[in-house]
Amino acid sequence: LRSGVKILECGAGFGNTGLHYKSKGADVTFSDVRQECLNEISKKDRLAQLFKLNHEKDWSMVEPFDIVLHLGLSCHIENWKQDLLCAVQNTRSLLFFETAVNKFSNKISFVIENPEYHHEYHGPGQFKGQPTIGSLPSVSAIESVLDNLKVSYTRHDDADLNVHNLIYTNPCNEDFKFPIDEMGDEQEPPYIIDGWDNPAVSGGRKFWCIRK
Repeated sequence: LRSGVKILECGAGFGNTGLHYKSKGADVTFSDVRQECLNEISKKDRLAQLFKLNHEKDWSMVEPFDIVLHLGLSCHIENWKQDLLCAVQNTRSLLFFETAVNKFSNKISFVIENPEYHHEYHGPGQFKGQPTIGSLPSVSAIESVLDNLKVSYTRHDDADLNVHNLIYTNPCNEDFKFPIDEMGDEQEPPYIIDGWDNPAVSGGRKFWCIRK
């Protein structure tokens, strides 16, 4: 990691990842929609560059970053396709993209309706008691977006990435059986689930290195 490389950490939470890279000489900007998270990062580093960013909306920074860290965020937002597009557009060289995925080979995404996050390590300010909406896309749905953007990418499914309940080695090759309505027709989306780790649909996690 060269000194001065410009990094954007999206959905920074407690900022631990970005603070690590800053300690190595990187120029890091921390973004999160939750002011509580930005406050926590500021307590750790009063000189931290903070940016309040809502990934549900079209977003852009003043200039692109050499590296964008977009880790574990898409399953907490509804408009994941638009957000991924924005992340690519604001990347100069490398975008590291990690998210939960569903287990199906179909180009499909589920809507997650979940009143609060599963774990405190996602950061403070969890909007407890307020409904949140996230997304659980398939690998093919994500890579279709990347293909349309004409960027090169590598997906990493390595066993050494597996930790606790974050499993990256699942094949995600099952065929989704579309639900049938009372008239015998396929039901239209959205298909709603209650969490990214719902065993009926969860494909674990996937990690991409995307190059501009």
